[in-house]
Amino acid sequence: MSRYADCMPAIFILLFREMYRWRSLEIVSDTWMPIHSALQLLNERRTEGSSALRLESIRLKRTNDYLSYFWLFCPRIAKMVEGTMLAALIGPTSQGVSAQSPPLPKLRNIALYGVHLNWTNFLHYTLGAPPNQSLTVSRSIQSLELSHHSGEVRPTSDEFSGILEACPRLQNLVLRFSGPLAGLSRQVSLLLLQRLHYGYSCVGDGVRLFSGLHAPNLMKLSLEGRNLSGRTSSPIEDDGEDDNADSLLKYCATHPLFPKLQELSLYNVNAPVATFTLLMDAIPTLFHLLLHRTPNALPALSPIRKSLADRGMPCPALRSIHIFPNSHKDSLNATLKRRSTSAPRFAEWQCEEMTEGGITVFFGCSRVA
Repeated sequence: MSRYADCMPAIFILLFREMYRWRSLEIVSDTWMPIHSALQLLNERRTEGSSALRLESIRLKRTNDYLSYFWLFCPRIAKMVEGTMLAALIGPTSQGVSAQSPPLPKLRNIALYGVHLNWTNFLHYTLGAPPNQSLTVSRSIQSLELSHHSGEVRPTSDEFSGILEACPRLQNLVLRFSGPLAGLSRQVSLLLLQRLHYGYSCVGDGVRLFSGLHAPNLMKLSLEGRNLSGRTSSPIEDDGEDDNADSLLKYCATHPLFPKLQELSLYNVNAPVATFTLLMDAIPTLFHLLLHRTPNALPALSPIRKSLADRGMPCPALRSIHIFPNSHKDSLNATLKRRSTSAPRFAEWQCEEMTEGGITVFFGCSRVA
């Protein structure tokens, strides 16, 4: 395990010489020590050499997702990484850079998968806001991912709120079993955010996060529940007691969070059919729906009798449905027949079985060639 970590200094001595040419930096390991060693080298200030001013993407990944299920980080002896976050990339000229200039001006994408940083340090030195000074926004960051972090090394509410505020041009946000446990410490507005993927282990975290996030132009939302047992609810099991998505979905249904939402993806999201019905009825703009091991959402697409004279149609603009696995085909067919009897545009559909075991349904002429 330490053998690969010991190789890092020699590797980076060679790579640092060409740093001025870097467009992307990606480090992937299934153990922590090589990542830890690389971070120590990347956090050391250099007195000579070039900087990574052309760098557009940083991706650091520890592939052992299972360790993020625990509150305590492992291995504990290497939990902390010293130094200034990614100082080596900024180069020796960084000390003279104005606080109003992002240290890495072309950086667009940051993905930290199973890799944590000193979050305050990361905010101030990598995103461009020196300590004890007013926040300088990193106007280049367009995509940010924080995934699979143990509870004790996640950013706090203040740290994460500050990180989002430093990225006002953010278009894509992935928060998969990471982020603050107490939600945002203040309202954060991300007017350019179009895609949000949120993976939750505790639904209360999601409610607190969504209540503080203002993203009126969001078009694609993905929700991912953690499936530890491999158990998937049946459409006729209407209790949802084993899953904690009920309150999160109700919050999304009763608060107009994303009025322009066009695509919704649900992975291992389990709740009562009635809750899914509330959610689907609250998204009239939805074009595309993906359901991965989320069978209770299918009956929720059936027409709703709101009064004696009115039968409402959830998701009336729907163009396609993708489900996985195909074992839920009977429930899908029943839902399609109920929709077809209530709205002419749903009377014709094209169904395709995918090689990975899923089914995709296209309505009308909505299929893209």
